[in-house]
Amino acid sequence: MSEMEPKMMAILRILQIYEKFSDANHPLTQAMIIDKLESLYGIKHDRKAISNKISLLKEAGYDIVSDRKGSYLNERVFDDSELHFLIDCVYGSKMINQRHTEDLIDKLKGMSNEHFVPKSNKLIPMGTARKGDNPSLFYNIDLVYEAISKERQISYDYNLYGVDKQLHKSSSHVISPYQLLFHQQGYYLMGYSQKHKRIVFHMLDHMTDMKITKEPIVRINSVRGYENGLPPDYFTAARPYMYADPPERIEMIVSKQPYIINQLIEWFGKDIAIDPISGEDDVVKVNFRGSPMAMKLWALQYADYVEVISPYTLRDEIRDSLTFALERYES
Repeated sequence: MSEMEPKMMAILRILQIYEKFSDANHPLTQAMIIDKLESLYGIKHDRKAISNKISLLKEAGYDIVSDRKGSYLNERVFDDSELHFLIDCVYGSKMINQRHTEDLIDKLKGMSNEHFVPKSNKLIPMGTARKGDNPSLFYNIDLVYEAISKERQISYDYNLYGVDKQLHKSSSHVISPYQLLFHQQGYYLMGYSQKHKRIVFHMLDHMTDMKITKEPIVRINSVRGYENGLPPDYFTAARPYMYADPPERIEMIVSKQPYIINQLIEWFGKDIAIDPISGEDDVVKVNFRGSPMAMKLWALQYADYVEVISPYTLRDEIRDSLTFALERYES
């Protein structure tokens, strides 16, 4: 117990007790408030005095809800889903160093109560974050974390932008949710679609009408190709677009122009192998493991400066795409 405090401090301490210990799932009875007031601050109060001070806090505008189970602080600066989102943004940002990340997360955690548990261990950071346009985004975040925790499937509508620049329903899905992750300024859900028999990545801010079903998830080690879970290199920077195909060893010859080398590092980080080529001053050889489907799009994007050497199937697909594009422009 701390040193005795004057009783005039009681109303402030009661507010702090609400902030630290209460929420809709953890209401406080007057007896609990009396106990914490005395044990934490050395202030003794009877039930009538506690009741009067709770009434004063309500009159002052604090959103304290009371029912037969007790009372709790209903509204805060940030609700839990917003705090999860902010912590995930900090945790996933490549611009913030480890010390500042920990400091910011501690400050954000302090804006909730003792029952708040960050879910950042469920998040795989893959780049900088952005806000979504969907007003259901925060609700979706909370619902996905709940579904992952309960190991239940989720259903939702998936929306795509139309020519009117508005989101429109494109398809409906029932997914076993596995991970939330940031990638290329997007917030993605990784899950398994039993209907399509494959892993999918969907942008969280494109989802509407999300619900948790009663169906248990399909565990990832029962999915073909994932019997041993996710490979260690599954979530690497060498997955520039959200495709779920298994990573393969990719070899490229890349121009040494500063802009291209900078783009290479921006997209794939510093863990890739960049080696000189004997007798060649203008290009380097690059090796890493990545998604072939994603690398096809990336190599086409930088086709003037990049040549994929292997795997041969990927090289052939890129050649065929370039040939088809050339035919279009020559027609």
